[in-house]
Amino acid sequence: MANKRSRRGQRIVSARKAAQWDEERIRRFEEEQRRKREWISFVEIAEWYSELTVPTTPKKTAAAREQAHSMLERDLLAGVFEEGGRSQVLFLCPGVSLSHWKMTRRWYQDVIDNNWDGEHGRFYLKHCWLPRNLFKRWCEWHHLPKSAPLFQPQKSQRVSPAAAGNETAAIRALASLLRSSPDTKKGDALLWCRIAGFNLSSRRFQNWVWPRAREQAGLEAKAPPGRKRKSSA
Repeated sequence: MANKRSRRGQRIVSARKAAQWDEERIRRFEEEQRRKREWISFVEIAEWYSELTVPTTPKKTAAAREQAHSMLERDLLAGVFEEGGRSQVLFLCPGVSLSHWKMTRRWYQDVIDNNWDGEHGRFYLKHCWLPRNLFKRWCEWHHLPKSAPLFQPQKSQRVSPAAAGNETAAIRALASLLRSSPDTKKGDALLWCRIAGFNLSSRRFQNWVWPRAREQAGLEAKAPPGRKRKSSA
């Protein structure tokens, strides 16, 4: 009896270690992709899409985010993200075997039909990633901005979890982004900081982090205004 309990305990410990390893693997991948940008997550795409029109309200932002997820879902089911008949959509979720690392339209349709996640596929969709070149084509198909600085490869230093929310670290990381992408807009920069893990208020970002980061990047503290529109008169 004692031996059975011991073996059961060992299996539980092994399962926990496997789950921890799985979560750590995915976390490392996510951090790496914030710099390399070889893959773009569906969650980031939806967040970026919701910020394209400003100013906005929380209700409109949520609606735009949902619209982006619906667009991605329709294109996934239509086979738009396939090349040579094979899905290019990466699927990373703790507890899911690596043998299921590509999300196919047949698999996703099964998820919806059987409501495996209790969310009619939304949970699975939020763990999907697109190659950056395919994301660019997706933007073209939907007449969206093709060059989002947020999704360009960065040479910035890796941000540790302990530095999240620290303004000094945010300024340093953002300055590195601005050196490689000096035309980055303020709204894109704020979104990039938040996705990178920095907990910044909009006011503090605008009044302190944004101008200091621009200065460290060798730019004017305040970005020059855009070209004025010509009068139609």
